[in-house]
Parts: sequence; structure tokens; C-alpha cells
Amino acid sequence: MNSQRWQKVREILDRAIALPVGERPAYLNQVGADDPGLRHELESLLSFHEKAGSVFLQNPVVDLSGILPEHGPNPGRIGRKIGVYQIVAEVGHGGMGEVYRAVRADGEYDKQVAIKLVRVGLDSSFVLERFRHERQILASLDHPNIARLHDGGTTEDGIPYLVMELIEGTPIDQYCEEHDFGVAERLRLFIQVCAAVQYAHQRLVIHRDIKPSNILVTANSLPKLLDFGIAKILDSPSGAETTLLRPMTPEYASPEQIRGEPISTSTDVYSLGVVLFKLFTGCSPYGEETRTPLQLANTICVAEPARPSSARERRIGISISKNDKVLPRLKGDLDAIILKAIRKEPEQRYSSAEQFAEDIRRHLEGLPVAAVRGSFRYRAGKFIRRNRAVIAATAMLILTVTAGIAATIRQAHIAAREAQIAAQQSARAEKRFRDVRELANSLIFEIHDSIQGLPGATPSRKLLLDRAVEYLDKLSQDSAGDPNLQRELAWAYQRLATVQGDTTQSNLGQVQAAEVSNRKAMTLFEEVAKANPNNLQDQVNLAMAYRWRAFRDIYEPAGMAEIKRALAVTEPLLAVHADDANLKNELADEYYILAEIQDAVGDRLQSIAFFRKVLELRQQIQRMNPSYPDIGRRIAKVKVLLAHEIGRFGSRTEGLQLMNSGIADFEALVRQTGGDPGIMREVSAAQGRRGELRLMEGDVAAALDDYRRSLQPLERLAKLDPENKMLQSDVWTARFQEGRALAVDKRYAQALPILEGALQGYLSLHLEEDVGPGPTTMRAWIAEVQADTGKYEQALKSYQESAAGLAEDQQHFDDARCDLAMVEAKIGGVLLKMGKSHEADVHYQKALEIARVPASLQQNDFPALSAAAEAYTGEGDTAALRAQRAADVTARSDLSEIALESYKKSLDILYRVPNASRLSGNGYLVTVAGEIERRSAAVDSGR
Repeated sequence: MNSQRWQKVREILDRAIALPVGERPAYLNQVGADDPGLRHELESLLSFHEKAGSVFLQNPVVDLSGILPEHGPNPGRIGRKIGVYQIVAEVGHGGMGEVYRAVRADGEYDKQVAIKLVRVGLDSSFVLERFRHERQILASLDHPNIARLHDGGTTEDGIPYLVMELIEGTPIDQYCEEHDFGVAERLRLFIQVCAAVQYAHQRLVIHRDIKPSNILVTANSLPKLLDFGIAKILDSPSGAETTLLRPMTPEYASPEQIRGEPISTSTDVYSLGVVLFKLFTGCSPYGEETRTPLQLANTICVAEPARPSSARERRIGISISKNDKVLPRLKGDLDAIILKAIRKEPEQRYSSAEQFAEDIRRHLEGLPVAAVRGSFRYRAGKFIRRNRAVIAATAMLILTVTAGIAATIRQAHIAAREAQIAAQQSARAEKRFRDVRELANSLIFEIHDSIQGLPGATPSRKLLLDRAVEYLDKLSQDSAGDPNLQRELAWAYQRLATVQGDTTQSNLGQVQAAEVSNRKAMTLFEEVAKANPNNLQDQVNLAMAYRWRAFRDIYEPAGMAEIKRALAVTEPLLAVHADDANLKNELADEYYILAEIQDAVGDRLQSIAFFRKVLELRQQIQRMNPSYPDIGRRIAKVKVLLAHEIGRFGSRTEGLQLMNSGIADFEALVRQTGGDPGIMREVSAAQGRRGELRLMEGDVAAALDDYRRSLQPLERLAKLDPENKMLQSDVWTARFQEGRALAVDKRYAQALPILEGALQGYLSLHLEEDVGPGPTTMRAWIAEVQADTGKYEQALKSYQESAAGLAEDQQHFDDARCDLAMVEAKIGGVLLKMGKSHEADVHYQKALEIARVPASLQQNDFPALSAAAEAYTGEGDTAALRAQRAADVTARSDLSEIALESYKKSLDILYRVPNASRLSGNGYLVTVAGEIERRSAAVDSGR
């Protein structure tokens, strides 16, 4: 049968199926009068159609009539108590469950939840078992994008119930339309949904009813996946489905669901694809015509879906504005991605929700996608669009290098002719030729600068610079007396030091090698400045070289000496050149180092003052010259650092406001630059710092959200650049922060493996110098979890390992001293829990000695004061415990006085700490003032 014949048969068959059964023979007589073969073919197809329909197609896909009772109001449950909750209103109902809003009624604390119960009339053993099945599924899922199960049980009359997170949100498609989301915003929201589905699949759970109404988006743009009521556990021992009559929502059901075939994770991928199709088109992949269940099922199983761009074109002018910004973006990659997700054959779809999301991420980042079979032309086009500026610069550079090589070759010919003419000059000409050739190779540094911002470029930069340094060392030997050449060499060594070990940028972790290169650069800059005392730029370069040295010695006394040398150059120059933007920029960098040094020696308020000066200078530069190189990024960075310092040691309200402003600046830069890795890393670092301030505020959920948002881009960047030690350490630091937040929230079972994994991952980097919290802080938090879960011996060992590392560092920087004082107080607390009160007192005293209370009070060293307060509280606890056990009245009275005095000292110190909270400024859990006051009152009343 050719295609034309088949098309005719298909059209007649469709009309025949639409007729009542009794009218079909007359219709077949009419159309087959002149073509008996056609009539025979149609009768055969109708016969098979009717047989297939008798199995399931003639019946509704889900027919619950006669099984489910008519739903009506159930006022009897309003006001009823279930567990510690009281029902206040009905939220909604589904096939077998009713959902109510409830409030906690035991007076412990205020909380609203959603409670789901089996509907009245559906309390058969089968349905009750199904409901318990849903409860088991939800209990295994703990993900920020999945509605969380808080509790569960059975009512007094034997009805199972679930206590779930109350989600107040809008279906995802409606939310996107109401907020006028563009393509990128819809895709980023959808990626979070894919993450939730992938998380469920990893725990062997298939949702099977993914649709917009089961994806609610909260007011803060967080999607939540709901209703696992018909989910299926993949490794169900029975191998049979446990759900009610294969329930599904037909419009979003996959062909294998419609046919009743075995399902897999690919089934959810199909439903996700239909949801994404609707997010962009507002309609089904198969059109909007009214269908019977038979027609809908047949269409899903047989018909090919429309391309999303075509479907959207048809809807323009009906329900979508003609000023449509979405349509051009749909054509191409997004069409291919969505159509791959909704393929009829499960094996032809994405193998997982994660792979689906990854293709979307690649599209957002301008990378080739798996859904398109990329030709060289396709991949090259993607690369060019991502790197237009770099490619243009590289092309110009190639022309420059080519010209340089041509000139070098010409010089070689000249040198050869000179050698023939004057043999006595041949050796000198040959040396000059080699030097010129090697100097031409120094153009590699231009190539280096052009690829500096590309993801994964660190190994290539290393290769270029390792080769270049051979030429630089040779040239530097002959550079004396030539200031221009010396200046160029100084800058080259500075670039090399940055790649080798500058911890503020992408680097290879070669800190000692960077130190050598920096010293060479500083020596050359000094020589050039001495030769050109009236050249402003050479003097600024000299100050910059001193500043680099100060940054290297920031935790040493030499650091302050070096930054003073830099300021001695720049501050007098500014009095003469007040409008020079480069000079202001250098002075701002020096104040930044000075702020870091003040923080390192414990003078936190002075650190805040210098950070404010940095911000003021940067904003002056921006007002003078808005296009000054990188000024927006520099302002955003200092906002974040100043906000972090203010939030920890001053006003958290002011700190969070300024932090939000800095993050907004960074995010705007990301949009402008198309995802520069350096800026993306700084956004992640800023989100991590905001998470710390929110954790100090007690907002654990918001802190966790910040930490997880911080981690995602870092993991992608680190994967692209595996030799970049800075990015690798950033990943482990972000994971540690997430684990710490979980520990603060007492979710120890989740926190401990994350903290231990972060420690092992960080140690595996074998860094020459620690960056970020480091292993000592990670071990201290592992000990915190171990102590809170009663594993005192393990906690003691972890704290002791942390203290050993901090003891080595305390002479170099104040944070290590403050941390050591805190860890010693923590060791005392563990020993006290173990019943070793005398040993505990020894460590409390040691903590107070390390904290140096009088000096810390004078200097406002708040982390040291927090540690001292914790130690005094520990001494009070020890004395109070001994007083309780004392048989002698006089001894009990004396010990109570000691306890009260220790508690008073602790409170006097805490009242000096601004905005003291459960988390100290250096990131440790401490006893809050209210708890100390309660313990003091208990001792006083018991005397």
C-alpha cells in the first residue's frame, strides 16, 4: 500500500470510527462500492480496532465511578484534633484523599501544616494500604523542591494520615504567565523540578502523575513537587503495581502508561517533557481539540507531537501576545530538547531527569545539546557565539605573532649576511638573534590574557607560562639599564605569580612558586621606579608591588610593614594627583589589604572602617569614569566583604541589606558577561557569605538555600577546570557550609556525612596553604555533631585534632587564636558531659588564657570574647554541678557563689558583643544569654 492509498484509508477509517456501530456498514457500502479491496481493508482495520477497544480503549482511561463516593463537605473533621494538630479548614481533595489546613495545638510553638486523610467511604483495606504506601514514599524523600513529610500515623478510628509541609503557591504554568517569565527564567525554574524528580528516582520512586497542578511555585520562586499518591517504588518486591486502577492524568501520561505496560523513570521524563511543552506553548503537544478518552489515548500512542515552536505560532493572536519574545528561542535547540523528552519509545527519551536538565543547562550556557546531532558546523557556531570577543582577539593576536615572526626571520637573514661580511661580529649577532626570537615567544602572554576567562583554561595557561618563564629568566639577566624591558618583565612575572598561586583568582595551588615570581616582579618594579622618579605610573607600580608583598604576609608582622611602604608612596601622590583614577584604584586596593590585616589581628571595627574607605574610593572612581575597567565588579566585591564584616560584628540588618545589593550587582554582571567564570565564582562566594549571616539570624532554611545555590555553579566550574585548586577547594567549602547549617538545625543524620565528605575532599587537594574554613574548622563541626549525638569519645578526638592544627596557626593570625580558645572551651564541655569535671576546668582555664580577655575587650575582638564567654559558662556549669552534689551546706553555698560569678562574667562579656546569637561571629555554636540567665536563676533559687 503506497502512502497516498494509506492516507485515503486512514481518513475513511477515522470517519467510520466516529460513527455509531450500527451506521458503519452502510457507510462502508457507500465508500467501497467501486473498490472491494478498500472495503475489505477497512473492515479488517475496524475489526482490530474494536478488539483493541474491548481491552481498554473503549473505556475511560481512569473510571472510578461506583468505587469512589460522591465527594461532599465533611464538616465533622473541621475542628478535630489529629495528633498535636487541630484541623481548621479543607484545602482540597483528590481521588482518594482529603487535604486540610491544620495548626499545631499543643502550645509548644506555632506551625501550620497540611494534613491528608483517606476520604470518607474509602477506608477499605486496599485503599488504606495504598495510603500507607504513599506515607512510606514521602518519608524517604527529603529535598527542597519536594513537599516534605513532617509526621504520620493513624487516627483513633483507624484512618491513616500524613502531616505535610503546607505549600502556598501557584501551579507552575500559571506562575510563569502571571510573572511574565521569559525563556531563561522558565527553564531555570524547570531545572529545579527536574532535580526533585531525579532525587526521587535515585531513591527508586517514580511519581507517575507529574503535571502543572502538582508543581506549585511559592512566592519566593521555589517550585515544590506534590502528590506522590500514585507513585510507584521501583524495587517493589511483588513486581505488581500497587496503585488504584492505574490512576493517571491522561493529558500528561506517557504511551506506556496508556497501554498499561511496565513503567520506568522514563515515564516521568515524558511527563516532564509535556509540562515543559505547555510552559512554552500553553497547549498540549497534540492540540486542543475536544476528544473522547479513546481519541485521546489513540492520539498519545500513535500521533506525532507538534514542534513547540509551531504550536506556539498557531496560538499567537489567540492567547499569546503578538509581541512574542519566546518564539524565536523555541526554534532549534529547545524544539529538539522537548521533542526528545516526549518520544513514543522510552529508550529514545533522555535516560534520566538529570540528563534532561543537563541539556537545558547546556542550552542556557550556549553549549551544544545532546538532543541535536551536532555537526562540526553546529558545534563551531555554538563556540563562536559564546566566545566572539576571544576569537576576535585571538585572530588579531595571530596576525601580530605572524608579523613578529616575519620580522624575526628578516632579522635572522640580516644577521646571517652580517656574519658573512664581518666574522668578528657573528657571535654577537647570533646572540641578538636568539634573544629576539625568545622575546617574540613572550607574546604567548597575550594569548594567555585572551583565554584567562575561559572555563577550564588553567592547564593551558600553565603550559604557556611554564614555557615563557624560560625566556623571561634569560632576558632578565641582560635587562639591567633598560627600564622599558624591565617594566615588561616585571608585569610578566606578576602574571605568572597570579596563575601559580593567587588565592583570589583561578590558580594552580603553587604558592611557593608564586612567591618567587612575586619577588622577581617587585625587584624589577623597584629598579624602574628608582630610574623614573617623576613617572606617576612607575611609582604606582612600585606601590602595587609592596601591596602584593603585604597580601602574601597578611598574617605576619611584615604584612603591616609592607602595606605602610605602599601607602607611603600612594597617599602623598594622591595629594598632587587627586583626579587620577589609577592612583585611587591602587589606594583602594591598599586599604582593602589594611582591612584584611586589621581583621587578622582581631581589630574587627577598624577592619569595617577600612572596608568603608575602599567602597567610597571605588564609588568615586565610578562617578569619575563609569567605564573604568572592572569597576562594577570591584564595587560588588567590596560591598559583599563589608557586608559580611558588618553582619558578623555589627548590625546584621545593615549587613544583609548591603549583601543583597552586592549580590544583585554581581548577578547583573553575570547577565552582561554571559557567565564569566570568575564573576560566577564571586556570586557563589557572596551567596555563601549571605548564608552565614542568615544562619546567625536563625533562618536555617534561607541559609541552606543560599549554600545550595552557591554550590551548584561551583561544581560545574570545577568539573570544567579540574586542575584549578581554588575552585576545587571552593566546592568542598560550600559543602561544609551546607553540612554546618544542617547541624545547626539538629539534622545530624544528614549533616555528619556531608561534613565528613567535605573534610576528606578538602584534604585530598593537598593544598600548600589552607583557603576558607580549612580542616581545623571542619573537624570542630564534626565534633559538634558527635557530641550532640552522645558520641563523646569520638567528639573529644575530633576536637583535639582541630585544636592541634589551630595551635600551630595561632601565632600567625587572630582567627586561629580565637578558634583555638573556642575549641578548648568545647573540649571542656565534652569532658563535663563525660563526668570529668576537673579535666573540664583545666580546658576552660586554657580557653580563657588563649582568649586574652582584657586585651580582647579593649580591642573589641568579638570572636575571642565569644570564646571567653563560653568558657566562663562552662566554669559556671561545673561549679553548679558540684554544688548539686555537695552534701555540706557551706560547700554547696560556696560552689553556688562560684557558679553565679562565672555566669555573671559570661553575661558581662556577651552584652559587649553586638547582636550576639546562637552562632558566633567566627561560626561556632555558643550558649545564648537567655540560657545563661536561666541557669544562673536556677542556681540562685537552689542555694
